[in-house]
Amino acid sequence: MQKKKNHIIIVLLFICSLALISNAFVSFSNAQTNGEVISVSTNLEFLEYSEIEGMKINISSIYIELPEPNWTITNIQVNISDISLGSEIKTIEDSETTFEQVWNKNPSFRTFALGTQLEILEITKIFGVFIKGSRTPQATEIIKFQIQGFDEGNYSPNNKIYRSIDLNISTSWDWYYQDFSSDPLTLPIGNYSLVMNGTNLPENNDVKYYWYKNDLDPQIPFLHTSSYITSWSAGIINTSFLCKFNQKIDETYLPTDLNMTAEFNGDDYVIPESGILGIANITHFSEETILNIPLKINKSVTLNFNYNYSINLLNEFSTTSSAIIKESNNQWLLSPIISRISQNYYIRFNIPRNWYNFSIFRKLSTTWENVTSMVNIDLTNRFINIPNITIEEGSEWRIIANSPNIDFNLNFPSIEWEPGQELQFTVNLPVVDGNLTFNLINPIGFGLEEPIVKEVVSEETFFTYLIPSNSIEGTYIAKIFWNNATDIGFQSQEFQVIIPPVPFTIDPIWIVISVILVISIVIASIFSYQKIKKYRNRKIEESRKLYDKCMDVLNLDYIIVSDKKSGLNVYQQKFTEKQIDATMISGFLQAIHSFGIELIKIEDTSQTIKLEYKDSVIIMTEFVNLRLILIMKEHPSSVFLYSLEDLTYELYKYYGKLIEEFTGDIKPFKSIEKLLKHHLNTTITYPIILTKIDKLDKVKISQTERLYVNKAISFMKSNNSEHFFLSSILPGKECSPKDIEIIINLIEKNVFQIF
Repeated sequence: MQKKKNHIIIVLLFICSLALISNAFVSFSNAQTNGEVISVSTNLEFLEYSEIEGMKINISSIYIELPEPNWTITNIQVNISDISLGSEIKTIEDSETTFEQVWNKNPSFRTFALGTQLEILEITKIFGVFIKGSRTPQATEIIKFQIQGFDEGNYSPNNKIYRSIDLNISTSWDWYYQDFSSDPLTLPIGNYSLVMNGTNLPENNDVKYYWYKNDLDPQIPFLHTSSYITSWSAGIINTSFLCKFNQKIDETYLPTDLNMTAEFNGDDYVIPESGILGIANITHFSEETILNIPLKINKSVTLNFNYNYSINLLNEFSTTSSAIIKESNNQWLLSPIISRISQNYYIRFNIPRNWYNFSIFRKLSTTWENVTSMVNIDLTNRFINIPNITIEEGSEWRIIANSPNIDFNLNFPSIEWEPGQELQFTVNLPVVDGNLTFNLINPIGFGLEEPIVKEVVSEETFFTYLIPSNSIEGTYIAKIFWNNATDIGFQSQEFQVIIPPVPFTIDPIWIVISVILVISIVIASIFSYQKIKKYRNRKIEESRKLYDKCMDVLNLDYIIVSDKKSGLNVYQQKFTEKQIDATMISGFLQAIHSFGIELIKIEDTSQTIKLEYKDSVIIMTEFVNLRLILIMKEHPSSVFLYSLEDLTYELYKYYGKLIEEFTGDIKPFKSIEKLLKHHLNTTITYPIILTKIDKLDKVKISQTERLYVNKAISFMKSNNSEHFFLSSILPGKECSPKDIEIIINLIEKNVFQIF
């Protein structure tokens, strides 16, 4: 017993000793190891290149779909071929000076048909003809409009009919379209006739069909018109009935035949005879996913052509790099997120001037593979190319490199200081860029709680630090770290802190105070130890409950709320991709209940019962007139089962009367989801979205939190999704209290947002 008391006294004396010397270290913490380590984080730029190719046939404009917006186009090559013209309206004559008519006045004065010469100079497809004319209201008979041959001797129509349709004309003077599009007519080079044929008209003076004519100065001279009574009259030269053709020239053209040019970014590019449009060495930033290059020709008709294309794209993206600064052999780590957008795609990283000793790793599935030998590292031209063949969809990447320490000067005016004095020194740097970090190591190896960081604004930076008045005597080390985005430097300086000697006198009052202080510290230490022990036990229990609660919700597949009496479902919610017939399950349980089979109960006083069905565990809780059914992958924890009792009670409290009066309308039960979120924390199974990238850079997150953000980004890219689930980023799809704590922090920072 006495020995045990001695041990207690020794422990208390040790605690008192620590308390008495603790003042000497009040400004210091974080024990240092051999070789100072400070992590820094910067952003570095990567370049991604992509080439897209394709071919389009029988189109009228250059219209290329880009795989993503916000890329820079650096080169365009389009090869245009098989150029033809679309249909056009060609005017033969549109200025009238007189008109003629088709009618049957009497046998002596009658004109049964009118004809005008049509000269075809190229192989032409005719879709229709516009003529200008009218008819009298009494002219209701159907007469014909025809394309006929041409008598070269009489300069009039001959008897060969190429096409014949019913004449389209009305009582007002206007242009009327004679439509041949259902059976277009292709005419070789030569002369033909357009004929208004009314040979079947009865003898009626009021039945007349008019066709406008130019007999003074037609646009195309040397054409002929003629009329038919008993035969075609000889053609009258330099006359033409008014007509326009909807036609298409059946010919293939070269770009130079049409003076073809392409418009891009406000500039016109002449397309040569070869049909190759090349626009090289450009930096055109496209915010859209469509690249439209308008074509211009010397004709007001649409184009038809084929083309193949090749487009080179460039994009810049930044990735967070972290560096561990040591007294030698500084190490950098980059984790770029790479996602190909085409089959010809590669990544380029310009190597910082002082970096060396590269190792590059690729992770597919769960295995990291060293692919340094598969990557082009050009130390002469200072770049790294990750080629197309090595990039796999959904892979993660790491680039590890070393850099030397950059030399700079520390200028200490003195190497001996006293407590309470202001330590002063200057730092001279080779470049005005980056940050300086100051840390002070005391004689027993502890550094400052918060190292001092200063931005470099000039080649000489002045530092001051007030040495605490309670500092212990001995050798101190001032350590200065410099870093920018790509380089690191380190210097240190030892100096002495000397405490001046003072006369040794002890006032009796201080002895009394010291005794009281020691007794107080001993009592406080005992109570603190008990309090800390209770706190740790409580935290362990809370962590265990948090883990159980998370795993229970992740194991949850389905929730059903049903009317106990009828077995009809009033609410159901699915938490898995697996298809479950909720009606069959609830009916199955209703049947078991009806036959009165006694099921195994979890607790004697509980209404909760359990069934195992195939690969699922079915939990059923009944309270008054409602039944709560949960379908899970595994057995839940006891905490989860207890929470079901509270949930069932509140379900009856708010929905018991609605279930009793249930008529088939399930809309009033949709708000049950709020109770599930409150009692079971089902929110963590909901889809989660990531805050926008531009906002993400403004949020301060730790390296561990960054790891979960990168996992979420990688999952969404791999699955081409805008959201992810908690289970998809947890290690082994299981959660630990630490995992949940990190994810809750990200949700509170609004980095992860419940969808």
